[in-house]
Formats: sequence, C-alpha cells, structure tokens
Amino acid sequence: MKHAFRLVAGTALLVLGTTLGGCHTSDSSGQAAQAMELKMYHVPVAQSEELRNALTQAMASKASVSQAAPGQLLVYAPRDAQASIGEAIEALGKAVPKQAPAMQVGVHFWVIDGQPGAGADDPALKNLAGSLASLQQSMGPLHFHLDQAATLVGVSGQTGNLITADGPHLRDFDFRVGAVNGDTARLQLGYQDSSNRGLGKLNTEVDATFGQYLVLAMAPGACPTGSSGVMPTNTTCQDKPALRLLVVRVDRLPAKA
Repeated sequence: MKHAFRLVAGTALLVLGTTLGGCHTSDSSGQAAQAMELKMYHVPVAQSEELRNALTQAMASKASVSQAAPGQLLVYAPRDAQASIGEAIEALGKAVPKQAPAMQVGVHFWVIDGQPGAGADDPALKNLAGSLASLQQSMGPLHFHLDQAATLVGVSGQTGNLITADGPHLRDFDFRVGAVNGDTARLQLGYQDSSNRGLGKLNTEVDATFGQYLVLAMAPGACPTGSSGVMPTNTTCQDKPALRLLVVRVDRLPAKA
C-alpha cells in the first residue's frame, strides 16, 4: 500500500509541478506575473498532515499550503493551477492506505494431559478428537483428560488477556490478532503456568485458520508441586501424565450490533 501511495503521489505531483511551471502572464514591464488565489480544500482528517507535506514538497516556492483545521487545507497558488491542485489532492487522498476495520474474534485455549495406556478420553474433548488421534497413532496408547479450558473474546489489533488460579498457582493466557488474509490470521500467543506441570511458558506467532484446532505446544508431563515449586515428600505422583498439550482455536465472531 505504501508503494501504491508513492506511485500515485509521484504521478499526481509531477503533473502538478508541470502545471505550476506553465502558469504565468506578463505585466506592462514584460516581467512574468501570476494571478494568485487562496482556496480551501476538504480532505480526510487522518490524511491532512501527510497531504500537506506532499503538496508543500511538490510546489516548493510556487505556492504555499497550510492546515486551517483538521481536514482543511488552505492552498495559496496561481489561479490557473488550482484545478490541477484539486485533482492532485483527490488522487493523493485515494492513494493513502486505509486501515482495515476491526474484527471481533474469540480465542479458545485447552490445557490437556495425555495419560498413558488405553482408556476413554474426557467427554469435554469430543470436538478435539481428530486433532488428538494423530498423537495416539504416533506415541502409542494414550487417553486424554482436560485440565483447563479458557476462552478470550476481543478485537483484532488489540491484546486479550486472562489470568486463572489453580490453587496457589496462576496461569496467564494472552493473544493478539494481526494481519488477516482470507480465513487465516496472524496470531501472537502467550501462555505461562507457575505450577511447572510440563508447560511453563510459551510465546509464539503462528498463522491460524479460523475454526481449526492447532496443537500449539507439547511437553513431557510433570508431577504436581507445592507453592514453593517443590513436590511434597509425601506425594508419590502416581497420576503423572505422559505429556501435556496446549491447543488453540481462533474464531471470527459476528460484528457487534
């Protein structure tokens, strides 16, 4: 988009410079004289400063441009050039990149433990069965238990954050949606768990397809620890999971009414 602005701006201002160069008459002494005119142009407020700078650079000493108020440019220039100046302002306004409208999104996190041996998966993980099946095929008999699920709703371009408590331990989920290309979004994701149960901290950036489950991280399971981070001496850790997973899905939500 910036390249397109430079291309259109260069063309429009080249034409404008040529027009200004040819605008002159002769007075009684034979010296070139120009009939000057002050004219106001209405432009988008967000583009006022950028348009003023571009016009000032193009017209140099042949005219002057000032910003009377946000969205209003005052141009003092040869009368015969004002039509070309208006056309150049219109072309430059169309070339300035416009910000994409904000999108409402939902980001879902699942913290999942893979337990060794055959067994029934947690019913809460029914929709994730397809994503977990490949792990069962590659790693041998496993069954899965949902440790925690978290859902965040926010707006693209802004950061969403949720902190949950697990006894004395805290978990921090956060996200930011960047550029969207069709059904795929550039997603920045963060996760932090103070309990040291296998997945402690993660910060990553991925291209996520809306509505699809993505196994974001996987680590060997670990035994529960106390608030000091050390496993109590009377704990045998018989239920130690084989691995811990972090799964994510991002959904495009209807715009707010």
